[in-house]
Amino acid sequence: MKPHPFLRCRRSGLAGFMANMLISLRRTITTMAADLLSVDNDSSRRSRASNRRSAGRLAGRTTNICPELAATVFSYAQEGIIIADAHGRVVAVNEAFTRITGYGQFEVLEQSLKALNVICHLAAFYTPMKNALACHDNWSGEIGGRHKNGTEIALRLSVSRVCAGNGEVRHYVALISDITQIKKRQQQLEHNAYHDELTQLPNRLLLTERMRQAIGKSRTHHQKLAIAFIDLDGFKVVNDSYGHELGDRVLWIVAQRIKASIRENDTLARVGGDEFVAGLVGLQQPRDCQPVLERMLNAASAPIVVDGITVQVSASIGVAFFPEHGQRIETLINKADQAMYSSKRSGGSRLAFSSP
Repeated sequence: MKPHPFLRCRRSGLAGFMANMLISLRRTITTMAADLLSVDNDSSRRSRASNRRSAGRLAGRTTNICPELAATVFSYAQEGIIIADAHGRVVAVNEAFTRITGYGQFEVLEQSLKALNVICHLAAFYTPMKNALACHDNWSGEIGGRHKNGTEIALRLSVSRVCAGNGEVRHYVALISDITQIKKRQQQLEHNAYHDELTQLPNRLLLTERMRQAIGKSRTHHQKLAIAFIDLDGFKVVNDSYGHELGDRVLWIVAQRIKASIRENDTLARVGGDEFVAGLVGLQQPRDCQPVLERMLNAASAPIVVDGITVQVSASIGVAFFPEHGQRIETLINKADQAMYSSKRSGGSRLAFSSP
């Protein structure tokens, strides 16, 4: 691979500049690694202090670095590298930048770092970044970006400034890493922590979190809230007769039907094998939720056809109200559960309301 054109045309005085650039890159990368590996704030502070000492030792060993080695580092680095002048205008990018963003060097030359399309949300960080560079010579953070093809990407951006001996800023060096897949995996893990794997409905954890917030709002606005505990009647027979695979499909269909029967601001969660809990919010009177409860009963009892097999289940639903039956979500779920068993004892496929 040939040296980058920017490096070939600036041989004079290049070694010193690239040495400083390498120091900046080393400091940025080691700081990022310390942040990722640190277990707590104390260990993080110790790591950053060690990085500063390492950078100082590195400075003493790189003053005679040759331009060819600097060019090789620039060209082969896995991180995208942007070099800007003292005014923040781009003077060079490496091939990794093009691979990550889709933009070639001549498409970004002379553009301000703040105006780069690929770093579309940089303006919001520009002032704190500028302050950090003035105080600490470097800044790093996660930022939203956009590939040339329009795809949204997540970037880890680190910016360092390279100063002359008199302290005057000569260049800025920015490193970008594509962390889109890492972010997607994090989002998936967070989603899985709060949702049921089969139905993709909220699980008990997310239901509890939402209903605690809803209870707070209900208390503030003097409203009521209903918790409906739903247990499917006849599902065990379906599972035993046709197997778990068909049973899972029936569960998924019933879950989607019940979800479609509630209102936009309500929550339906799966809390057990064939058990669901619905949180019905914003009620002025307990009777306000009656139409929703009736729709839920009808949704659960409608016939289901899977692979040519017609099955039918129904639902026993127990209902408890805030504030009549409790002030905490755990209490309301227990009261609704008890009411659901009353529905079961009465033959199922009906509503039962908690006693005060």
